Amino acid sequence: MDPGSSRRGREAPAPDAAPETVSAQELVAEYVKGCREPLPRDVRGLLGRKLKGLLDEGFEPATIRIAMDRLRTKALHPSVLPSLVNEVVNPPALVGAGAPNASGGAPWASTAAYQPYFNTAQPEPTTFGGSL
Repeated sequence: MDPGSSRRGREAPAPDAAPETVSAQELVAEYVKGCREPLPRDVRGLLGRKLKGLLDEGFEPATIRIAMDRLRTKALHPSVLPSLVNEVVNPPALVGAGAPNASGGAPWASTAAYQPYFNTAQPEPTTFGGSL
């Protein structure tokens, strides 16, 4: 009997799939391959250090690749790669039911239909002899 079997005749659980192992060097090579022109050595070095740090923290290579695509598309500095990975892992909340709006307020605080208050009982203010 294997350790996953029981006496009731159930099948053993499937073994866990081995996670994809990729090195920072391989990810840098993928990034460089997607660029039109060669990258400066310092940029490649910084990118490799950032990638190594993210892999050491346990982020999935697929997540890092998505962030690297955004990095290349937006032509950003490699130092923002951890922020892009965070954006992939924790996407910003969408404005909608119960979600905060762009200014950080609740949906009822939306400025989309904002109309300034006018007191019609007071005359329009005038400056320099004319109306505003």
